[in-house]
Amino acid sequence: MPGIRTSLRNASRKILGITVTVTFIGFSMLAAFWGANLMAERAAAVAAPPRAPLTPVAIAQVKLQPGYVVTRRFIGQVEAPGRIDLGFELGGRIVEILTQEGDRVPRGAPLARLDIAALEAQRGALRAEREALAADAELARLTLARNEQLARSGFRSESARDDARLAVARLTARKAALDAQIVGVDILIGKSTIAAPFDAVVGNRLADPGQNIGAGAPVLKLFEQAAPQLRVGLPVGLADRLAPGVSVPVEIDGRRMEGRVLRLRADLDPVTRTRGVVLALPEDARVAYGQTGSLLMDEELAEPGFWAPVAALREGGRGSWTLLVVTPRPEGHVVAVAAVEVIHLAGDRVFLRGGLEDGAQIVSHAPGRVAPGQAVAVLGE
Repeated sequence: MPGIRTSLRNASRKILGITVTVTFIGFSMLAAFWGANLMAERAAAVAAPPRAPLTPVAIAQVKLQPGYVVTRRFIGQVEAPGRIDLGFELGGRIVEILTQEGDRVPRGAPLARLDIAALEAQRGALRAEREALAADAELARLTLARNEQLARSGFRSESARDDARLAVARLTARKAALDAQIVGVDILIGKSTIAAPFDAVVGNRLADPGQNIGAGAPVLKLFEQAAPQLRVGLPVGLADRLAPGVSVPVEIDGRRMEGRVLRLRADLDPVTRTRGVVLALPEDARVAYGQTGSLLMDEELAEPGFWAPVAALREGGRGSWTLLVVTPRPEGHVVAVAAVEVIHLAGDRVFLRGGLEDGAQIVSHAPGRVAPGQAVAVLGE
């Protein structure tokens, strides 16, 4: 039965091969499983790398508004209520100037004098002539009295008495003329001294003692001692909002004060096409005449938008501006870019126009660099 034995031997060999193969595959799978578990255990034993910290940012909430108020400045000049260039009505030589620049003088105080020697000599001659004429007039009156007495007695004619009466009249008229001439000389002597027409502060001194000047030539510039004024030109539309007595804010040399409207001009300046407004400043305002001041007026502009800090602006392409908008998500706060248009700048704030919804949150300040799509940490949360 050699054929059967050979067949059994071949079958045994096949079964043994299959058994060995299955056993090898099982051991391989067991080794792979054990290796995977070992690697997982080792991976679990290794600490996960630390998560990078989020950039902290400060945020601000957008509040849409129908418009904004802008404070406009209108430049003007401080001036005195009254200002004159004071001079003599007569020409002559100045002998004395009694005040200096910056002095405060009361009304009627003498300020400067001309040489009056010639006028005093003329007045002396007229007075002497008047005294002589007064003596002649007294003699004529005595003569008239005697002639009237003699005429009543019949020893003088009527013509002699008339001559004596007319002589008295002529001398009286000549005396009156001399009196008028003396008064005229006294007036000229009075005009040789200039006095302050009001309580004043002396400005420029335009002449010096010893100088010969003509009639009307300015000698001193005077400013009235009263509350200083500010003269400003306003556009017609804004000037119509004011009225005498209204108080408005004024700024001079960085100092705020209240000005009171005194008057408004009825015409327009032909050069600037503005309407002049004169404001009374506080009496204790420490300002200098000719100093520049500003009238501040608020103007409301109907331009929808919102306010944002200037620090929130970022420069975009081609001269545009953008903001970073913060959007809450499950994985955290993520920033995105929003284009905006700058409407008005006021100090550290800027009024913007853009496609943001009311209540949107923007990055107002970021201490580090923040890129669009980046997750950030909101300060205060």
